Amino acid sequence: MSSSNRENMEKPDFMSDEDWAMLKEMTSTLDRIKGDAKADVADYQANPAGRSTGAGPSGLPTLLLTCTGRKSGEKRTTPLVFLQHGDDMIIVGSLAGYDSHPAWVHNLNADANCWVQCDDKIVTAVARDATDEEREALWPDLNAMFPPWGYFQSQTDRPFAIKILTPTGPA
Repeated sequence: MSSSNRENMEKPDFMSDEDWAMLKEMTSTLDRIKGDAKADVADYQANPAGRSTGAGPSGLPTLLLTCTGRKSGEKRTTPLVFLQHGDDMIIVGSLAGYDSHPAWVHNLNADANCWVQCDDKIVTAVARDATDEEREALWPDLNAMFPPWGYFQSQTDRPFAIKILTPTGPA
């Protein structure tokens, strides 16, 4: 399904009508997604305690990823749901099933060095793409943690980026 055809998406079985209406509204446009992300970053930074274990508004483990803009050269920060996997953090570039990768994926492809904030702890990290074997092994856990990823993946031909963030030291 193309990004411009979102009104034709059908409610997945695992969601209530209320949750589906809210998810559709929250992902209705890229501008809405970007605006909400900006507000989420400010909220996270103002109250970081417990965010990495799901204590924030979404109830999901969330980190802040900061990477260097590939065009601007400026630091860009975005909140992302993540899966802790040993010392590594696994993030998914779903962009709610839109046909293009989120900007942070392109930025990490250009420069894999980044900063990760979990609660009030900030570390440097390096990002890499999950291998095909890692994708296959990680996807069930990622989808179980956040079922909309599986639903949104079914709405686009674009394979979602799955990035593995490996901490490299304190920021």
